[in-house]
Amino acid sequence: MMLNGFNLGAKYAVYTKPIEAKKDSVSGEWLKPAYATDVELITEKEGFQRYFKDRTWHYMVDNIGKEYWLADGSKYEIKELGEELPEGALLEAPIIPPTLNEQKALANAECSKRINAHWNQIGQINASLGVYGELDTANCSAWISSNRTALIALLTREDLLEIDVKDDQYWPIFEDSSE
Repeated sequence: MMLNGFNLGAKYAVYTKPIEAKKDSVSGEWLKPAYATDVELITEKEGFQRYFKDRTWHYMVDNIGKEYWLADGSKYEIKELGEELPEGALLEAPIIPPTLNEQKALANAECSKRINAHWNQIGQINASLGVYGELDTANCSAWISSNRTALIALLTREDLLEIDVKDDQYWPIFEDSSE
């Protein structure tokens, strides 16, 4: 005799597997463990677990492990059986545009990155101390100045929040004139 096993003692007595009942050798009756039933199992259903309660099989939504985001960008993961996605939940992270201060910080970081790509901080210090010749010192100063000028132009744009501050079109092109 085949029985349907379930998780005894769990919040939901979810179906586990078929279990073969054993016959009592003395009485000849079928022995049913406390974690199994002979009640016919309901059909499997996508996105649901089957659980046993009040001598009947029921469906319970199973979103365990599903990640979702709210409109503010906060991320959550469903950890409980029966937990539904909240109203307004997004299945992909929302694209949240940066604030004006965040965009300004991105522009400042991009400016520093571009300056340092050709004149790292040690090179800049050496140029300012006169360690390099006049041409290299002038090139370093011009490179820093042209990037700072580009940064100022970016920060004063009306459409600062709508543009990609990393785009090359807003920055000077490095031309090495020391050769």
